[in-house]
Amino acid sequence: MSRPETTRRPSAGQRLTRLAGEAGIPLLRIGLGVVYLWFGVLKLFPGASPAQDLVERTVSALTFGIVHGDLARMSAAITEIGIALVVLSFRAPGWCAVLLAGHVVLVSTPLVLFPGEMWSAPLRASFEAQYILKNLVTVAAAVVIASSRRGER
Repeated sequence: MSRPETTRRPSAGQRLTRLAGEAGIPLLRIGLGVVYLWFGVLKLFPGASPAQDLVERTVSALTFGIVHGDLARMSAAITEIGIALVVLSFRAPGWCAVLLAGHVVLVSTPLVLFPGEMWSAPLRASFEAQYILKNLVTVAAAVVIASSRRGER
């Protein structure tokens, strides 16, 4: 006589793990997209972004003074809004990751360009430097997003 097959219901932990696996990357993209859109939109309006001065000086330094002031601020705004739209489109995870990683590299340059403002001692970062360093999380997010659909660009 054979035993009837019993189906075991997934535990609450297993259900939560499955839900996290299904929702994690979309939530990551939405969160990053909203942050990039928000910060980009703030830069559209003079004086609205607390990073305005640093952005303008950084862009000016990186372009050897060719792009400065309002044009630097607007360039940063448009770039961040564009990245947000790509992230929120839920398409091209590879390109999304490239844009995020590239942006993080660019916005990290003040750590080197303005070391006197960024560091008061070794490993003692200013508020602005800490704000920049938190972008390491963006790099990790970019890697996760890129891995979400292999072979797709």
